[in-house]
Amino acid sequence: MTARDSRTLGSRVPGGGRISIENSRLTRWALSGLGVILLLVFWQAVATLLGLDPQYFPSPIDVMDALQRTWPTLTDALPHTLAAAVVGYLIALVLSIFTAMVLVANERLLNALMPFIIGVNTVPRIALTPLVIYWVGFISLSATFLANYVMAVWVAFFPMLIAALDGFKNIDEATENMLAMYGATTWQEFKFVRLRKGLPFIFDGMKSGFILAMIGTVVGEFVSGTFGIGSMASSVIGQIAIGRAIAIVLVLGFISSGVVFLIYQIESQLIFWQESSIMGEE
Repeated sequence: MTARDSRTLGSRVPGGGRISIENSRLTRWALSGLGVILLLVFWQAVATLLGLDPQYFPSPIDVMDALQRTWPTLTDALPHTLAAAVVGYLIALVLSIFTAMVLVANERLLNALMPFIIGVNTVPRIALTPLVIYWVGFISLSATFLANYVMAVWVAFFPMLIAALDGFKNIDEATENMLAMYGATTWQEFKFVRLRKGLPFIFDGMKSGFILAMIGTVVGEFVSGTFGIGSMASSVIGQIAIGRAIAIVLVLGFISSGVVFLIYQIESQLIFWQESSIMGEE
């Protein structure tokens, strides 16, 4: 039975009752919302009862007030950050899938490059931001903003590549023997087996990949000083405006969470034979 079949199973239950799939989904949403409300209430109560200085330990009300005051500037900076993150993310996604297909199709090449891939993946890529900015500066000082795009690609690429490699190689021995027996070409292997097997892994990589692309972009702006959310956050921290800094972080968190949730929804529609693992079906 597929996940899509299981969603409608409740309609076949005598008496019209639905099996707990949808109810469980709503319950988890309700519990998540309740958890957020309780956290905000606790945060506000601690800040109020202890009389904390709002400049250093702002309450939720202080953060909302800071967000309202900084919103015009935030909306001006946000498109620059989102453009670099989204474009870098899409480039990294295409490159990671294409590279994984080439490596899986050529096992010798995969074995030769795998130590390099693992080694590069363990390097703290954020630490290379100054080098990326320095190298991009050779092109043109006015093109420093390109470093943000490069950082988004660089940070997101390798985790998505590893996920795609794991997915395309996720084939049991019996299936491999069957493909060999029928003389399937490399393209036929990917078209009929490997892409289907790899999609869940690719989507897992896509979820973390966008978050990493956002991190890479913000860090690039933070270090390079180019206009965007990262440089804005650096500025407010330098002014000890903690409320505005938290507001900026919350905005980035909401955007990233929204995109990840969207990816989950697309996954649940495309990969109907596998159930969603976030706010989805059991």
